[in-house]
Amino acid sequence: MTFLDRVAKYLFILSAVFLTIGGAFVYGVVASSKDLQPVPLLRTVLVDIGNIGLFDEVPFSVRNHLQPSRGQGNGVTKNVTDDDNLVFMMGFFDGENQARLIERDGTIIQRWSLDYLKHFPDAESRPCAVSSPLDVDTHGALVTPHGELVFNYEYCGTVKLTQCGEVVWAVDEYTHHSVTRAEKGGYWVLGRTLWEPSHEPDRFRPFSATLSTGTIKEDTILRISEDGEILERTSIPELMREGGLLPILTATGSSFDAGSVGPDEPVHANKIAELSSRFSDSFPLFRAGDLMISMRELNFIMVIDRETHAVKWHQTGPWLRQHDPEFRSDGRISVFNNNTFSTAYKNRRTDLSTPFSTNIILVDPATSETEVRFGESTGQEMLSVIRGQHELLPDDGMIITEFDGGRVIEVDGSGMIVWEYVNQFNDQYVGEITNADLFPRNFFGNNLAGFDTCQ
Repeated sequence: MTFLDRVAKYLFILSAVFLTIGGAFVYGVVASSKDLQPVPLLRTVLVDIGNIGLFDEVPFSVRNHLQPSRGQGNGVTKNVTDDDNLVFMMGFFDGENQARLIERDGTIIQRWSLDYLKHFPDAESRPCAVSSPLDVDTHGALVTPHGELVFNYEYCGTVKLTQCGEVVWAVDEYTHHSVTRAEKGGYWVLGRTLWEPSHEPDRFRPFSATLSTGTIKEDTILRISEDGEILERTSIPELMREGGLLPILTATGSSFDAGSVGPDEPVHANKIAELSSRFSDSFPLFRAGDLMISMRELNFIMVIDRETHAVKWHQTGPWLRQHDPEFRSDGRISVFNNNTFSTAYKNRRTDLSTPFSTNIILVDPATSETEVRFGESTGQEMLSVIRGQHELLPDDGMIITEFDGGRVIEVDGSGMIVWEYVNQFNDQYVGEITNADLFPRNFFGNNLAGFDTCQ
């Protein structure tokens, strides 16, 4: 081999090495921005390294669905109500993502196994590139009078299942947090659009600019038909900008320089609710069909006109990192107030030395006056650092999901806990619960008997 041949050989090898390194770097940047493998796997590994010694013989695949136990029992721990309503819950049960409908004593009437890979079998089109059904979780659900289940895989798609768990349709979008029935048919769901600010520098200033890198996570409102078709798609940040709320949208302390996207997740929307015609007269500022949106990152809730998207009302705090606002029949808004910060999370686990300050707070949109409805008195202590949900009941009670505690409680109109369920995994941990609701038996009519055929 001549000297020139050897030089050519070494140059080829060096070029191949640099191309490989460069290609790996480019893929790493793309994978990080779009959350492609192996980024989710590496994130899980890093979390588990931080949790070494915390999980004695706990299977690797379930660790991200567990939280420290508060020692509050297992299963139905309290039941002092006389009604025979059915309880719906969704979360981590029996080692899987699962939804279930149960009797007051805990007897299971129906369970839906929620396997992401089966519900989105096409790896090319599914929103999230995962290798296990437990690499995703669920958030946002409702049950129809026909016994069907409509729910979100968090940031990974919305699915409708039959009473017995067969797929009716699946929407391959980055849907998340909230599923609400639209009074005129279909569903309101939160979605998300991902886009590169460097590719569209004029799309949404100041969050995009010519030199910006990274990915913007732009939350949207989706209206989905009964058949699973997306009928409407509306940008929440755009609603705020058009409504004169750009000062709030950008009040994050970010520099917004030409080489930065600022906060890549401007709002973190976590609930959309529609004002029902049944009690819209109690809200002088609004009308039936108006939409309420909660945004965690801004401690912010707003109500918009259903047709024009004009902002009719908004308020920041006193809630902190809130979830799940609901319209009440008395003209006030009820808010699940997490009332704490993510500093109370260590390696994705709740730090139980954190004050149990989560509560349910009411606000009158006409006067901005607030009142803590539940969570301040002895025996009402709650702590949900992330997520959490509540549903309002006809007797002025509530059914509350304490996500971090793997706990569901029903509270009557006087604030007394009349029913409680704890999703114990073992002596040290509970399985997270994302959603819960209460249904009278006549809600399902003749369809209630249909659950027996699913067993």
